[in-house]
Amino acid sequence: MNHSTTHNMYFIAILCPPELDKKVWQFKYWMKEQFGAVVALKSPAHITLIQPFWLEEDKEEKLKQILQVFTSDMDVLEIQLEGFSHFGKRVLFVQVQENLSLEELKSQVENHFVLSYADFIKKDDRPFHPHITIANRDLKPGDFEKAWQHFSNKIFKEEFRTQTISLLKLIDGKWNVIGEKRY
Repeated sequence: MNHSTTHNMYFIAILCPPELDKKVWQFKYWMKEQFGAVVALKSPAHITLIQPFWLEEDKEEKLKQILQVFTSDMDVLEIQLEGFSHFGKRVLFVQVQENLSLEELKSQVENHFVLSYADFIKKDDRPFHPHITIANRDLKPGDFEKAWQHFSNKIFKEEFRTQTISLLKLIDGKWNVIGEKRY
């Protein structure tokens, strides 16, 4: 199937506030300057709730409507970030502290969207490990050790509050917010 002509990519996330996005962008930019890793620069700083998925272009309006009817009885989320970590030697990220409310929100969001779009959106079978990516797929394994040496001892501690989820769409190689919902 040729996705590019009739399908687009989307994902659902919690976005970091602008001040925090700027700080994370500096980490991403450093990775670009040092190692040529640019993939993470294509999206705002975020915590993914539903992994990227392909959807037919003519179903986008329904997707936006489904976002707008999402509700949760959860309070404002308080997200704590502390330090850095990695998945293997390809992904570096800002670490999100364990947060049961965030896990519950992910579950509610998944259930809501999978119910409407089971053919396109699948529940993630992997354990939820919330994080804010600063380098991923294009980080060469040979560069990992140098990058990790830089970030492993760096102190980074921030927090933010949110009650909003966002729908992002890949447009011209960059992830753009096309819908937001206060839950």
